[in-house]
Amino acid sequence: MAVRSVRIFEEFEERTRRANVFSQTGWIKIGSAEMKAEMERNIERHRALGIEADFLSIEDLQKMIPGINPDGIGSALIEYKGGHADPTATTEGLAEVARSRGVEIVEGVAATDLEAAGGRITSVRTSEGTISTPVAVNAAGPWSPEIARWVGIDLPIEVTREQDLILETDDADLRPEYPVSNGLDRTYWRPDGRRLLAGDGHPKENEYVDANNYDSTHDASYELELMARLKHRIPRFADNARVVGGFAALYDVTPDWHPILGGVDGVDGYLNCVGWSGHGFKLGPAVGELMAEVIVDGAASSIDISMLGLDRFARGALLSSSYAGNQA
Repeated sequence: MAVRSVRIFEEFEERTRRANVFSQTGWIKIGSAEMKAEMERNIERHRALGIEADFLSIEDLQKMIPGINPDGIGSALIEYKGGHADPTATTEGLAEVARSRGVEIVEGVAATDLEAAGGRITSVRTSEGTISTPVAVNAAGPWSPEIARWVGIDLPIEVTREQDLILETDDADLRPEYPVSNGLDRTYWRPDGRRLLAGDGHPKENEYVDANNYDSTHDASYELELMARLKHRIPRFADNARVVGGFAALYDVTPDWHPILGGVDGVDGYLNCVGWSGHGFKLGPAVGELMAEVIVDGAASSIDISMLGLDRFARGALLSSSYAGNQA
């Protein structure tokens, strides 16, 4: 799914007429010496799918991320065609194309219930009336368990609060130009125009919250802790950076940190597209195509998603992650 999504992002301007949405800078993963074997397995998997990925030496890292502290780094890799995309522009671009093809997108209207008869979806109730439909896709993220319960489906999803900082420096030459997942210090960062978006990663103790009642600002203690880790790893930037913003948002987390896709037994026309556990955006373009295949053809055909069904949890067929938590 990630491979397909990257191709769609590469074609984004051609598809949507929106330019500068995807910055294909490459993506770097940093880890300990103990993580090197898993990185090697991932590189082999990548190459089998036609993805260009290689190990990086410490010297390579120091050239690509000037001023990085090499202390403790025992492994690093680069995925050359990775990068980062503007989430707002991505959403708006896809929505504009959908509208041009006859899709009606309604904002500011709440779904209040799903109705089913004879084991099949018949309609969606909303705050502005009822919509008759034989198909409903639950793509409500942290609110998806509530929607699933409307038709008697139990989703094994927990909601976590995740924080990020927005950093800025007057010297643009100090800002790292590559998005980095740092498994050694449990941090990540990516360029965001003149700024740097930074957060912390797994493994860590999760903060479980109510999706309808949580603090969407970042904590002062979080800022201090994250900045200390950044100052250790990228001191040239972090020592000269200032925090200009921050926020907290939500993950919808499954037991194995992988999504739940497709239908369920007993409720025809109900489809899950939930449980993204923090890595849904990068898969979004491909998942849109896959869900369309399920709706139109009854099954996904371009990529096999059978292992991502809700039934895997009852069968004990959980998936694994490459490193930890949502580092799929």
